[in-house]
Amino acid sequence: MEAQQREFLSLYQQYRYDNQLGFYNDRVAEFKKAQRQAKVGGLVLVVIATLGSGVASFSYGSLLRPISLVIAAICLILYTALTAYTALYGFELQAKLYGDTTFKLAQAHLISPDLQEGLSEQDFATQLHEYVDKVENIYLVEQGQWGQLAERLRPPGV
Repeated sequence: MEAQQREFLSLYQQYRYDNQLGFYNDRVAEFKKAQRQAKVGGLVLVVIATLGSGVASFSYGSLLRPISLVIAAICLILYTALTAYTALYGFELQAKLYGDTTFKLAQAHLISPDLQEGLSEQDFATQLHEYVDKVENIYLVEQGQWGQLAERLRPPGV
């Protein structure tokens, strides 16, 4: 019986726990990267808009003034759109949700019976059951958080 439980644990670790943990870690990296890109892109747009405004203030009567004002206005519009997109998609919040789940999974892994030495067959079975329950509950909580995120990101009046 213990051999079957150990085989189950091995398969569970590989195909459920490790697979999900890898997915969550990839999502954390993806959303943090997207968040950094949005911040850098926004900063670049604001700097270009500031430079365009500065050039316009020093170029009276030349063709450079209207061009630099148009560039500044377009950059500010793009910055506003980028900020709205970032807020709507919720990069920071999604990275936090996935990060919290990976942390909880790492904590749950500490009670994995394969990390315990000297367990009897009954203790191994009990520990395995507790471990699987804890990990699956983490997945259930994580799924429930997506509904809360969708409610939070929904525009008012919708």
